[in-house]
Amino acid sequence: MATGIDSGYPLLVTAAVIEHEGKVLLTRRRPDAPYPLLWELPGGKLEPHEDPAECIVRELREELGIDVVVEGIFDVVYHRYPERTVLILAYRCRWTGGNIVELEVAGHCWVAPEKLLTFPLLSADIPLVERLAREYSDAGCSCL
Repeated sequence: MATGIDSGYPLLVTAAVIEHEGKVLLTRRRPDAPYPLLWELPGGKLEPHEDPAECIVRELREELGIDVVVEGIFDVVYHRYPERTVLILAYRCRWTGGNIVELEVAGHCWVAPEKLLTFPLLSADIPLVERLAREYSDAGCSCL
């Protein structure tokens, strides 16, 4: 349970790397969330005893109303915020169903990998986005 104070243990969170037609899905944090209106890879906090893959599936249904299949680990990021430390388990996911509905986010955007770093991003997601931009630097699309 997050108390706003770092307990010494990192908060476990998941992030989904979803690619579709050469673009990556970013979501925007709500104005009432910590770090409001910043962009991030979708995902969220693990519930007690929850498998990370189950967490991603649950979070994407809750936040966006979509179904995904978790395909494998993409990267792991350890990041210290002033109020707590997070450990992000980022997975590649394949969108399998549903239309995106902004249920618990302030926005979403499909972004060409080389444009990802032009968005104001949640600082813990920057290493993930940098890696994506490096891996797909030859993509030539822009956000719709």
